[in-house]
Amino acid sequence: MTKRKVNKSQEIRDFVTKNPKASLKEVVGALGKRNIVVSIATVANVKSKSGLTRSRRGRPKGSLAGKRSNKCSSNDLALEALIDAKRLVAKAGSVQRAIEIIRAVEKLESIAG
Repeated sequence: MTKRKVNKSQEIRDFVTKNPKASLKEVVGALGKRNIVVSIATVANVKSKSGLTRSRRGRPKGSLAGKRSNKCSSNDLALEALIDAKRLVAKAGSVQRAIEIIRAVEKLESIAG
């Protein structure tokens, strides 16, 4: 009779669900004691694909944290920017003069910043 193969990914998932705070090395070591040879990269991939790890970007998947609020969409911001640009052109007197003003502000920011 042939020896039955072990599903390493399932073993990793089972161990991590029982020990959610275990590090990658601890998972590899614990499975190694049970004669299941896996690499750290395999454990990391299985944990990631199974959703057993948190995102390192500081927000859970699907949350609105870090995103723009629902008050202003990107279209609203573009419209506001266009209105502000039109006001600048009106105050400057012409588009060319507004461009000169913007370039002067850029120079000031590079010197001051």
